Amino acid sequence: MSRNKKMSVSSEALSALWQILDDVEQYLAPTSEREREQVPLFSDAEALDADQGQAIGQMDLASLASQVVSCTSCVLSEKRAHPVFGSGEPGAKLMVVGEGPGEMEDRTGKPFVGKAGEYLDAWLSAISLSRIHDIYITNVVKCRPPHNRDPEIQEVAACLPYLIRQIELIRPQMILCLGRYASQTILENQKPLRDLRGTVHRYHDIPTVVTYHPAAVLRNTGLRKEVWEDLKLVASYLDLALKTR
Repeated sequence: MSRNKKMSVSSEALSALWQILDDVEQYLAPTSEREREQVPLFSDAEALDADQGQAIGQMDLASLASQVVSCTSCVLSEKRAHPVFGSGEPGAKLMVVGEGPGEMEDRTGKPFVGKAGEYLDAWLSAISLSRIHDIYITNVVKCRPPHNRDPEIQEVAACLPYLIRQIELIRPQMILCLGRYASQTILENQKPLRDLRGTVHRYHDIPTVVTYHPAAVLRNTGLRKEVWEDLKLVASYLDLALKTR
C-alpha cells in the first residue's frame, strides 16, 4: 500500500472515530427521558453498524461486559487471553480511564494490576480514594495491543462505543484520563499530553483531568511532580483530603 493511500485510510478512520463522539453529544446532554429515547446513541460509523450501536446503548453493565467478552470487532480480539472490561460500581466518584491492558491485565482480565496498578493505588490513596469503594477503572481498548504498542485508530473506534456506554452508566463525578491515548480520545483533542494536563476539561457535562500513565512515571520518575499537581486538581474538585507524608 502506498504512503498516500495509508494516509487516506487513517484520515477516514479518524473521521469515523470523531463522528461517534459527535453523535453521542446529544445523547449525554441533559434532556427529558422522552427526548433521550428519540436521540440515537451512535452513528452508522465505520467501526459499528447502527443496529449494534442501538443495542449497546440499551445495555446495562453486566450485558455490556458479556458483549465485550464475545467481541471480535477488531484484530486485538485474535490474540487476547482475556478482554479487560473494567471494575467498580455505578456512581463511583472517579472514573479512571487508561489506554489499554498490559500483559498482566491480559492474563487476569482485571484492569491495572501489577506494578502500574500498585502505583495507581498509591496515587489514589494520596487523595483519600480507594479502588474498592470510590473508583471505576477501565481502558479505551479492552484487549491488549501486541507488545503493548499504542492502539491503532481502527481499534480505538471499535472499542469506543463500549467506553461511551460505560461512562453513561457510571455517571462519575469526575474522569481521570491516564496517558496520551485516553486523554486525546476522551477530549477529542490531538494536543500533546503536556498541553492537556494542568486544567479541568469537560467530557460533555463531566469534569475531566488528564495526567501521565503510571507505567510512564515508573520509567521516568521526574514526572511525579506533574502527576501530583494533577491529582490535587482531582482532590480539589471532589473535596478530598490530601494525605501528608
